[in-house]
Amino acid sequence: MSCAFALCAWAFRWASPRSGLGVSAWAPPRPYDVVVRPETPSRRTFLFTPVVLLLASTGGTTGAAAVPLPPSVAERTALLEQARTQLVKVPALLREEKWDAVRAVLLQPPVADLWAKASGVKNILPAYAAAVGDAGGDELAVLEAKEDIVSHLRYLDMAVYNNVFNPIAVEGTVGATKALLRSYYEDPINEYNACLRALDELIALGKGL
Repeated sequence: MSCAFALCAWAFRWASPRSGLGVSAWAPPRPYDVVVRPETPSRRTFLFTPVVLLLASTGGTTGAAAVPLPPSVAERTALLEQARTQLVKVPALLREEKWDAVRAVLLQPPVADLWAKASGVKNILPAYAAAVGDAGGDELAVLEAKEDIVSHLRYLDMAVYNNVFNPIAVEGTVGATKALLRSYYEDPINEYNACLRALDELIALGKGL
């Protein structure tokens, strides 16, 4: 009887959790006993992630087609030809002495983009000169013609503006000086013709590039 009791007591102590033996030694770990170690990114992860982000931002390609190209010389030359077409209506307006109408033509794009300094107007001639130079053309000649057309467009605008207040329109030509007559009748058309010559030179410098 005493031996059986001793054997039961030994078995109970062997199975007790405090003994470190028995079934508790094989019990599964509790959730809060599991230590989760953060995974350290590998070198491959650091190298691969930027590539994935770049492909996603460019629609899956990193080629030159994803970058918008600047306008070609031909496209800029076409813009200058549009400006020349716009100026063709000026002589008729000068003959009719519609000075404000002439100024309106000069202040409308693309003519305004050649010389005006109004808000929102961006001069296209420096970019045109750079494009001609990049294509193997004469960039210096474009810059020289640029100065000519800017100067003549400004003088044309000044001439028609002055004619708004010219006394010839009210008093006639009797007693008027030659300088006054010239400023009224000759200066506007002379500046217009000079504008066309400079613009034709600019267009010719970009042809075929």
